[in-house]
Amino acid sequence: MRRIGLFMARRIAGGVLTLWAIVTLTWLMYWSLSPQPGRFVYPLGIKVTPYQLQDGARRLGAARPKLTQYGDWWWHLLHGNFGHQWSFASLNDNVLTTVPIAPTLYPALRATLCILIGGAILAVVISLPLGAISGRRVGSLADKVISFVALIGVCTHPIVTGKLLTQWFGIDLKWLPAGGYCTFVKHPTPAGYPPGYESCGGPVAWTTHLIMPWFTFAFLFLALYTRMIRASVAESIHEDYVRTARAKGARERRVMALHVLPNASLRVLTMVGMDIGTALGVAVFVEFAYGISGLARLSVNAMAGDPSAEATDLPMLLAVVTVIALIVVIGNLVVDTLYAVVDPRTGAADRPGRTKEIAAGVM
Repeated sequence: MRRIGLFMARRIAGGVLTLWAIVTLTWLMYWSLSPQPGRFVYPLGIKVTPYQLQDGARRLGAARPKLTQYGDWWWHLLHGNFGHQWSFASLNDNVLTTVPIAPTLYPALRATLCILIGGAILAVVISLPLGAISGRRVGSLADKVISFVALIGVCTHPIVTGKLLTQWFGIDLKWLPAGGYCTFVKHPTPAGYPPGYESCGGPVAWTTHLIMPWFTFAFLFLALYTRMIRASVAESIHEDYVRTARAKGARERRVMALHVLPNASLRVLTMVGMDIGTALGVAVFVEFAYGISGLARLSVNAMAGDPSAEATDLPMLLAVVTVIALIVVIGNLVVDTLYAVVDPRTGAADRPGRTKEIAAGVM
């Protein structure tokens, strides 16, 4: 436990430093572009006067010293509300009304996490048996079929996969919903809707709406994980400890489950940690293919900015970047924790008397 604790303390410190660096660099790079936030307050005028730009920036709080705004942003971040958007700001009777970020950000975050976590679990669950079968019988018909299907998966764009699944199972067969997203908890019908209208929600509706996005997400990574497990199994199956287990009379299924696959799982965990950032990019295409308003779509809209204002919403952009950075940092911390639990050698390089040979490939 002390070994794991010291190992995780270093990882947490590195994650906090990474998060601070990403948010700070995003802040500095954005302000170097002269964003003119006053245009969000006066977006409809053909010619906005310099006074209006200054007045709009003052009303939004963007005219204060940059260091003060930077401190306020971290204050909002630590309280979890992320402040208010610049977009949708309206000036009526000399009173500025703004929209908070959290009610828009958190539902999108939940939708994206559902796609990421469910798709990652599906990819690992499917790739483990396929990689084991392919690695045990290298060159066999099963190995060739699995490798061919994996090759198709890595070469097929997620939007293509999503459109095909939507057409086959959503429109033609009508087995699954063709798109959209339902919450896991069913909420009461909002006021103003006609009688008989029911809001989409509940575990069954949530699952049926996410089956195709999960498979679309997993299909791309399935090829990479299957081939990695295949290579690891093919390499480990001839090791001395595996032959010793067989010599003691252990069945083949027990040898694979207790001796071969645990070694392959370490590589899978490493790949999962490295692919978290890539997975967020894949989620963009999955969300667009199924019409899901998640964090990926919100990030694209935040970077595109407000066309009427011809400017980018800095608070929303910072909120999206911060949440994405948090996902990557926390995801890697979870992977590091699992790695430390599975592999007892993790963190052993810091023990007194140990040399650096562990960094040459043992760890």
